[in-house]
Amino acid sequence: MNYLPILLYESVLNLLGNGADRLIPRVQRWKAIQSGWAESSGGAMWYIIYIVGVILAGVAVFAVINQRREAKKRREREIKYFRTKAVDKELDEKQMKLLNEAVLATGLNSPYRVLDSFDIFQGMFQKYEELQTFSEQEHKYFHEVLDEIKKNLGFHKIEEAVQLENSREIRADQPVKVEIKKDGRIFEYPSLVVENSDKSITLDGSAMDSEFLSPDESTQVDVQFYREGDAGYNFSTTFLDPSKLAKGKMVLKHPAKLVRIQARNFSRMDVSFPFNFYHIHKSLFNKVEIDSNLMHCESQPVYIGETVDISGGGLALNARKKVSRGDYIYLNFQMLSEQLSEPLLAEVVWQGKDKEREIMLVRVKFYDITDKMRDELMRFVSQMQRKLARRMKFAPKR
Repeated sequence: MNYLPILLYESVLNLLGNGADRLIPRVQRWKAIQSGWAESSGGAMWYIIYIVGVILAGVAVFAVINQRREAKKRREREIKYFRTKAVDKELDEKQMKLLNEAVLATGLNSPYRVLDSFDIFQGMFQKYEELQTFSEQEHKYFHEVLDEIKKNLGFHKIEEAVQLENSREIRADQPVKVEIKKDGRIFEYPSLVVENSDKSITLDGSAMDSEFLSPDESTQVDVQFYREGDAGYNFSTTFLDPSKLAKGKMVLKHPAKLVRIQARNFSRMDVSFPFNFYHIHKSLFNKVEIDSNLMHCESQPVYIGETVDISGGGLALNARKKVSRGDYIYLNFQMLSEQLSEPLLAEVVWQGKDKEREIMLVRVKFYDITDKMRDELMRFVSQMQRKLARRMKFAPKR
């Protein structure tokens, strides 16, 4: 048995004497106080955490509510500003109603931008149309009002320069040329787009002889048209309802493919100046000996034209001389500038009558033009524009 611990314990008691009896209870009380503090501080900590959590949750809820309230006020201000701006654009009640419905249905942010941006305008109404289920009559009314809004906002000019992706985007009143083949012969008719719905495209068929053509659902129809500021298009389709032709309407199926031709590779400048030109019928044009064509023209009458716009690839002109698509003309700018002494050969890609005046509107593309000739022509046109701007006091003084 080990007596050492017992001896040590007895020695300590002898040294402390009666002090040991007082010391041990104090130590025990001190330990009890410490444990009490620990328990009380632990409970207080949980209480503080709970209060802080409640405060933070309240602040978060208040922030969310305030944010939504501010967003609602901002939205109301935007709608109010949008409606005020729409009134300034002279939109009538039915146009305003359609615009309001589209803005609310699509949830467009900053709706006033739709009145100034064609891209935002198009995107909003495409989304709105996808959300709606229109009857045929409602669809027609929707596009009628939409066209009126575009005209009031000036977007119809921009729309004419935007490339078409499919035949459903062809607008009503678009002039077209229709070709129908019968017994190996092709018959051409001028026409107009009357209505364009999701199911069909209806053209004016009053110029056609339905009894002679006697079309059926398998009869192929080729349609060509030209859009100002964009390019030419063509597509092939068939009749959806041949019986309507007797009533002066061509009801056609939407084609699977819409072909864009005469794509614009150069920027166009609006400038007007007179010039002379020679005309060569397409049956008389020799693509091999181009110089001989000019020699042939020099013994023919000279006609006067006036430019509407011009680019590095071609130009539009007004003329009283009737020309046909596929014909060629020599453009003579010599009377305007000695630098442009060499005539420019161009091919007629489109022609039509001006709606307001008894003149022809013709579009041509340059044929076999060199880079040097193109640069000289565009420099000349730029000079003409600067002179015109100075006369109209648009150009800054130097």
